[in-house]
Amino acid sequence: MLILGCTSAVVVFAVGIRKRTPPPARHEPLTMADMTEVVMPLRQAPATFPRGTYRPNQRETTVSGAIDLGTFSPGRDLIYIEDDRAWWESDNDSGDIECDHTVHRSMRQPLERTIQLVAERGGTLKIQDAYRPNLVHNPKSLHKEGRAVDLTAVDMDLESVAKICWQAGFDWVYHEKGKRNNGPHIHASVAR
Repeated sequence: MLILGCTSAVVVFAVGIRKRTPPPARHEPLTMADMTEVVMPLRQAPATFPRGTYRPNQRETTVSGAIDLGTFSPGRDLIYIEDDRAWWESDNDSGDIECDHTVHRSMRQPLERTIQLVAERGGTLKIQDAYRPNLVHNPKSLHKEGRAVDLTAVDMDLESVAKICWQAGFDWVYHEKGKRNNGPHIHASVAR
């Protein structure tokens, strides 16, 4: 009897840990002036963006900056983005305990531009990893501050997605080959 009670308590405790934390408040709707900024690419698309390359040709921490969890505040720095033109992994994967709509406020415009530009070309952007405070990524990953996203797309090749991310204003874009747990994808990050 006692063992059953302890086992039930452990199961309840473990289930409680897996619950999603509530997302940050949604950002204010965009004004018409903001929309012009959102849909206009900031840069020219590169001629090519092959797998295994990144732009600019520098380390991510040099361009987007290293994480600083001492100054990072989820309540102040994170926002919630909703856009029905994109596919959000956390909305489609019951095993995903994080919310892929949650990103650093500096991610807002490049991500919204990317969604827009992919949609204009007939594709659907897939946001597969955004803010990840625990596990999955390495301890120095910008995902821990919501300043990095991992992307793929439906009806669009990854080289085109990489070019669009660069056009849209991400500070650092990497066309990743993929590893054991994840296939090829685009990793894009922003400075604070």
